[in-house]
Amino acid sequence: MALICGAGGFLGSYAAAAFRGAGWVVVGAGRGDALGLEKYPKDAPFLRGDFESPVFVSQLLSEIKPDRLVFVAGPSDVQRSVIDPVRDFNDQMLPLIQVLWAASQVAKPPGVLLVSSAAIYGNTPKLPVAENEPPNPISPYGFHKLGQEALLDEFGKLYGVPTCKARVFSTYGRGLRRLAVWEITRRALAGDYELRGTGEETRDYLHVSDIVHALECIASRAPFRGEVINVASGQESSMEQVASLIYASLGVTEPPRFDNKCLAGSPLRWRADVSILSGLGFKQKVDLEAGIKDTVEWIGNDV
Repeated sequence: MALICGAGGFLGSYAAAAFRGAGWVVVGAGRGDALGLEKYPKDAPFLRGDFESPVFVSQLLSEIKPDRLVFVAGPSDVQRSVIDPVRDFNDQMLPLIQVLWAASQVAKPPGVLLVSSAAIYGNTPKLPVAENEPPNPISPYGFHKLGQEALLDEFGKLYGVPTCKARVFSTYGRGLRRLAVWEITRRALAGDYELRGTGEETRDYLHVSDIVHALECIASRAPFRGEVINVASGQESSMEQVASLIYASLGVTEPPRFDNKCLAGSPLRWRADVSILSGLGFKQKVDLEAGIKDTVEWIGNDV
């Protein structure tokens, strides 16, 4: 059985569907209501509550008794963390420590899979970045994700909770109404071709359907001994390339115009070493061109 904490969100609802499709019994939990989301499996129960509540979390773990707990709750907004680091810290750390404490108190603690972030790496000196690269976060969000991983190490070493950390790189797909692919497409649809940055910044994009497939693969096959696993495609794409793919999908002939201003907390280049993930049997199914075309089609119908 898999308990998806944060199943009411974008990535969580996809994860619930992927785990259910792979044959897991799935229970979702979170503050919202995932049952109205397109991707959330209709035959999976959803328990509504606040992960900062020790009563809710304790009852959740004692009643569900999951084999795997996938923690994908909390914000994933670098710029918001720069503006309000206190709020980001509280939203990242307080729910997780309650969940870990509750997991440590049941007779058989579940394997806890933390959906972490490549923001922990920051600006790395070499590419591809491997899991043993020393952390160098450059945003409050990155520091707080590193703090989440430290909590997992604490509960693994002191309380015997099996843990694993999945560091997710750049995400996109239907249903994600934020981040670069969404913003660039929305601007282009409005006739605005001015974009932030130089265009030479790179990201390692993986479609959301592949990300959750990777998470299920990790949940099924990783040893859960505190290891870190990169979740990405292993391919580096410049933001100019990404913008050009979006424009081609829209039939836009204007070139993107970058303002040469960099966002605070944003790394310059990313490409992941995905050899550990590949060793677990994961294979990417959606390439960037096809994934962007599908996502842009959804965004065009969503406006």
